[in-house]
Amino acid sequence: MKKFRKLAAAFLAVLMLVGVLPISASADGDKLIALTFDDGPSSSNTARLLDGLKARGAHCKFFLVGQMAERSPGLVKRAWQEGHEIASHTYDHPAMTSKTDAQIRQQLQKTDAILDSAIGQNFSYMLRPPYGDYNQRVLKAANTPCFFWSMDTYDWKSQNADSVYREFIKQARDGSIALLHDTHSTSVTAALRAIDTLQAQGYKFVTLSEMFMRRGISLENGKIYFNAYPGKNGTAPGIAKPAVNLEKDENGKRVTLSGDARGSVYYTLDGSMPTPSNAKKYTGAFYVPGGTVIRAVSVVKWNGIRSDETSMTVTARGNLFTDVKPGDWFYNDVDRIAAEGILNGTAKNVFSPNVGLTRAMLATALYRAAGQPEVSGELEFSDASAVGSWCRDALLWACENGIMKGYEDGALRPGRSISRAELGCMMTRYLVLSGKDISELEDVLSGFSDAGAVNESMREALNAACALGIVKGIGGGRLDPNGGATRAQTAVMISRMLDKI
Repeated sequence: MKKFRKLAAAFLAVLMLVGVLPISASADGDKLIALTFDDGPSSSNTARLLDGLKARGAHCKFFLVGQMAERSPGLVKRAWQEGHEIASHTYDHPAMTSKTDAQIRQQLQKTDAILDSAIGQNFSYMLRPPYGDYNQRVLKAANTPCFFWSMDTYDWKSQNADSVYREFIKQARDGSIALLHDTHSTSVTAALRAIDTLQAQGYKFVTLSEMFMRRGISLENGKIYFNAYPGKNGTAPGIAKPAVNLEKDENGKRVTLSGDARGSVYYTLDGSMPTPSNAKKYTGAFYVPGGTVIRAVSVVKWNGIRSDETSMTVTARGNLFTDVKPGDWFYNDVDRIAAEGILNGTAKNVFSPNVGLTRAMLATALYRAAGQPEVSGELEFSDASAVGSWCRDALLWACENGIMKGYEDGALRPGRSISRAELGCMMTRYLVLSGKDISELEDVLSGFSDAGAVNESMREALNAACALGIVKGIGGGRLDPNGGATRAQTAVMISRMLDKI
């Protein structure tokens, strides 16, 4: 019976689409597909689907069966939190035309309550009638926007990932509503593969509400929709995530937020995810103490049309970072080094703590710490012509003062990743240049099990860095002298170095 209804529904869809299929040229802007999944959530498959969607920056709409949502409320909440749209597929998947108006309302009200409980919010939920079985009476009784589909991969029938993928790609069209079921693992596999293929062709996977909004189509209660093919309204851009701006004045750290004009900006100041129940609506500038984590989102509709989230930390020293927050082991040192302009971010508000450092980058940081003294002359190395202007003075200063040394073949290799041993040696040489006496330091280097990997010419300087507590072991009695150093590790070491002057 289920297969018969699916086939009958598909035939009905074709009949209802006659006369509207011919669509003029491509839309202005993005090519959009609304990916929808019925019958879940599935304890076996939905988590993998959510992982895959998140990795691809894709969003979808879940038409959930109430009794399934009762069993896996955590998956419902996770899906909503990650920006997917939650909708109803009734409580126990009945054929709606066989139900009375009161029974239809009971199916929806019972499911709505389950979804509200799982998400922790009170929303109105759209509907996909099970089996695509509906008539005008059903639509009127449901009293919510309802959705059919324009792409049916028959995933429930074939349960073959390759077959479903081929159907998906063959039927894909700008403005389509794609029907799949996350109750089948093969459907999840096929969908993620299809997303990869179509994203490479310029398609964006968005929620149903977002697709219809961007196509200028207002959704109405008691009506059913089959697609959002591009038309005279073109395609509006996606919902832009908020920008956080920070200024310091006599009153402290002043924050302003700006977001998409089609919605409102909501934010929290305690690091929690903004929701309708805990977020503040932005109405104007506000002041925050250092160490505040601001999370903000642009919202047109909490369930279905909201931007990606912006998360920023206003640090104690007035830096603004997306990737440095209180509690990070490097937080205070990165805040210090960045505020003093010694090691800047890699982009606006981005420090990239886990990215490696080159020799030129460390030389530049030490040069800034020294106050950027005037230099003259030229770099006398075989690869000097490849040195960028951004680090030329720093490298010249570092080489002239013996902080950085070239290689035996006459090259400087400023773009080479710096090792922990090189980093320790350069910092020791900086301390010596600053007047630090390292002659009476005890031998601590030999206490590391891998001390034999240290080049003889570097042993004294590296030992000093270790004895002064600038460079420390990595655990297990190892120093890892030839391993690389991240920007966070370097900021911590520079901060320790400055404390020794």
